[in-house]
This record gives sequence, structure tokens and C-alpha cells, in this order.
Amino acid sequence: MIDPDDRRRRYLLLFGLAGTFGPDELQAAYRTLAKLNHPDVATDTGAGMRMVIINEGYRFLREILEGAQAPVPAETPEDPYYDRYRRAFKIMSAAFDDYFGEGGRKGLVGELETLRGRLREAKAQFAVLVDDMEYNPYVDDAIDRIASINKWLQ
Repeated sequence: MIDPDDRRRRYLLLFGLAGTFGPDELQAAYRTLAKLNHPDVATDTGAGMRMVIINEGYRFLREILEGAQAPVPAETPEDPYYDRYRRAFKIMSAAFDDYFGEGGRKGLVGELETLRGRLREAKAQFAVLVDDMEYNPYVDDAIDRIASINKWLQ
């Protein structure tokens, strides 16, 4: 059985969240991951399993917010890996929000080439983690994000 602290750390990493996340941040991260990995969009055979993991992580983190699980640490230590990862995740999230009409930016909704351009930007940020930093959990997750983004760029 996975230690609850390790499980929480893994899901925070998956969702690109700091230890002080709120419900709006959790929901926005969930939507981004669902748009990137949902089996209706991602054509590979692993999409369904990724959504199972994403849904379980969302449930687990939501329970933390509702107080059913042990509280999340109040502070996340400064970590250059996390900072780079979070920056790339925010670019990716904003790209999907704009493409699907949730970002409030007029004129961007549905423009696939605009989405792809911003996803290339996010991919470049994730690639910095992979290329320039020693191996760590953020690098591992960045590799998965790059693979998922590549499916949108085909």
C-alpha cells in the first residue's frame, strides 16, 4: 500500500499543484489533464488508464480539501524543478482554456493553430526540465506531458 504522504505528493505533482492549492486550482488542473488525456481525444491505448489515475487523483485531492484526508503542508519549499514545471503546466492549461472557451479571451476559442502554438511553448518549457536538469519526479512527469502534447501537435 502506498504511504498517504507519498500518494499526496504524487498527485500534487500530477496536477502541477503546490501544497497550498485551493478548489479552483484543483478544478482547473483537472480540466487541463482531462482535455489532454481523455480517451475521446487521445487516441492511444493508455488514455483510458491515464484518466482513471487522473480521476482518482482528483477525488483524493478533493477529499484533502474537504478535510477527509490529512491536511496538505502549508508551504512548498522553493524548488527550481517545481517552478519550471509549474510554469510549463500553466502555459498548457491556459492554452486549453482559451481553445475550449474557458479562458475568457475573445477570438481564440476553437483556433487549433493558436492552441498548437501555445502547446509548443509549453512543450519547450517541459523540455528544459528533461534536457537541462538531473532526473527527478518533475522530469519524469514532464516526459509524459511532452508525449501527450505531441499527440495534439500531429
